[in-house]
Amino acid sequence: MGIAFGIDLGTTNSAIAYVDERGRALVIPNRSGSPITPSVVCFAAGRTVVGEDAKELQAAGTVCAAFFKRKMGDANFIFCGDGVDYAAEDLSACVLRSLADDAKQRLGVEVSDVVISVPAYFKNAQREATREAGRRAGLNVLQMINEPTAAALAYSPAAPSREETLLVYDLGGGTFDVTLLRRSRDEIHVLTSNGDHELGGKDWDDRLISFVASRFRDEFGVDPLSDVVSLGELLVRVEETKKRLSAVQTATISIVHDGNRGKYEIDRATFADMTRDLMERTVSLTSGVLAEHGLRAGAVDGVILVGGSTRMPMVREFIERTFGKPPRTGVNVDEAVAAGAAIAAQSPPPQSHSGFSLGPRQRLRDVTNHSLGMIALNEDRTAYINSIILPKNASVPGAQIRPYRHRVRSSGGQIEVFMTQGESESPADVSYLGKHVVRLPTGTMRGEVVVDIEYTYDVSGTVSIKARDRASGGGLEVTNEPLPPDVPARFLTVPQEVAPVHVTAYLCFDVSGSMSGGPLQEAQKAARRFLENTDLGHCSLGIVAFSDAVRIKLQACQNAGKVEGAISDLRVGETGGCNGAHPFDDLFGLLRKQEGPRFAIVLTDGSWSCQPQAVTAARKCHEAGIEVVAVGFGGADREFLKQIASSDEGAFMTGLGELVETFTSIAQVLTAPADRESSTVGGKPRFGFLRGKGK
Repeated sequence: MGIAFGIDLGTTNSAIAYVDERGRALVIPNRSGSPITPSVVCFAAGRTVVGEDAKELQAAGTVCAAFFKRKMGDANFIFCGDGVDYAAEDLSACVLRSLADDAKQRLGVEVSDVVISVPAYFKNAQREATREAGRRAGLNVLQMINEPTAAALAYSPAAPSREETLLVYDLGGGTFDVTLLRRSRDEIHVLTSNGDHELGGKDWDDRLISFVASRFRDEFGVDPLSDVVSLGELLVRVEETKKRLSAVQTATISIVHDGNRGKYEIDRATFADMTRDLMERTVSLTSGVLAEHGLRAGAVDGVILVGGSTRMPMVREFIERTFGKPPRTGVNVDEAVAAGAAIAAQSPPPQSHSGFSLGPRQRLRDVTNHSLGMIALNEDRTAYINSIILPKNASVPGAQIRPYRHRVRSSGGQIEVFMTQGESESPADVSYLGKHVVRLPTGTMRGEVVVDIEYTYDVSGTVSIKARDRASGGGLEVTNEPLPPDVPARFLTVPQEVAPVHVTAYLCFDVSGSMSGGPLQEAQKAARRFLENTDLGHCSLGIVAFSDAVRIKLQACQNAGKVEGAISDLRVGETGGCNGAHPFDDLFGLLRKQEGPRFAIVLTDGSWSCQPQAVTAARKCHEAGIEVVAVGFGGADREFLKQIASSDEGAFMTGLGELVETFTSIAQVLTAPADRESSTVGGKPRFGFLRGKGK
């Protein structure tokens, strides 16, 4: 394999870099000698013009394509150039090809293998479009890397002497990202990112354009924006003015239109005031990232600025005011992303969550920036919701396998899975990745089937799906079909379909003093495995902690991120150190009015001082149709487990090392089709066939 290159495919400017034989990440100058190439494309007289030449044509009034990065993945965007329609992927491919040709001319080697940067907040469609642009440019895209992560790599060639928390503030020409990460001698660990791919230096330019156009109309009574030549000239003038205002207090913008010449002065303070709301949007996103991890600004050891727009004094003033220190220097804000992408290009793509190896001692761990979910029915089947499967900030690459219960109406058939990205539970407020169709095996009979669906984020942050028939273990064909035109509208109406019944389950954990250390850790592992084996499309999970008191950690929901958070938040002693309370009164209140099967899985490792009261309250749950499963280990009372469980088969005495397997098996029973004889009797779960874990 030859040299692998890193490419910063930017909204306003792009760059390409490589790592030389001395281990230095170097940006390669283009044929004009500049390290950056304007992301501008012009089609004229059968020629494709890219970069500085295209920008000059734009200033002269020629219609050129610019800022098309914001339209990546938008199927409705078309640019017509010289009589031909171009998608954003085509325009980006022109820029990529130009960068590759310039690098080949400069180094004398073919450019093939590349790592391309993307905004951290790009969703799946935009990432796939970026990969497609690379393919159309004739490049082999090894992976995509988030821009702030790439910048951190460029900034961090050597490991620090101690762990430090850094914030990357990335304000480019068309997008904004803010990323929080921890850097140690061993690794660079991205904690979280947020951003807005519709916010960047272009928006500051647009405010200057509006300012000049308004003053010109007031003075001459004509609109300079109505003429393509005047607009092209104004675009260049305001960008130059914005840059001048970073060095001087006052600048002048001149514009000629319709025989009239306007000349308007603007000072730095006025410019800051007219763009204050744009700056506040970056402030809000930055504050949100800190709040997400419960950090004060003072806990951040350093701030790295990335993107040409961070040269504006208002940005640096915000950083110093908020963090009490100036941003770190030593990284070129225009070149950092390309250099970091080049560093990543030297590392083999990771095969697991352990991340990239950046040398003998450091590794890179990045995270998902959007939750991955699917459209499901809510617990009473009166509305559709977005059920989150892989939560935001999970490590990439990463995967989750979830069971999916489906009611088959006729022999054979298929399952339609609508995948989503976004944090909202409302189907109206998320992005759709498409309709994934899972083909069931020929001869599948009517009734309920269980399909294990694997949801995967690869190292580039793109999504894929695999499916397997649980009964046979065989793989199933999955095709990605175009999103129907009535999505999301169809999910905003009352559901009409017949679906599997909805199951509600609470996992209840003894958190008394005897659970300290290994027992609680094993209980949390078991709970996570239970979550992994639960079909959140047709099941809600809640978490309860108890000892001397009872605490509802999470009311039952269909959001894997919230469930995982509640499991991680379990603490020994949070409700007292002994076993003076039981959870059954609270469970009765939570579940008695719920429709469908209801379960309480109770884990304990000792005897309770309130056992008579607990037995009475548990039987009240039994009478209300709430199925109680009791799991004990260590010093748990075997006979007491039988008394609180709904049946002898639902009482398990197990070992600490078997908790994970026990909870996995219980989850699989609850997920099993309601008509599968091996796991149900009279429609109720049957646990006796779980050998080795019974009473």
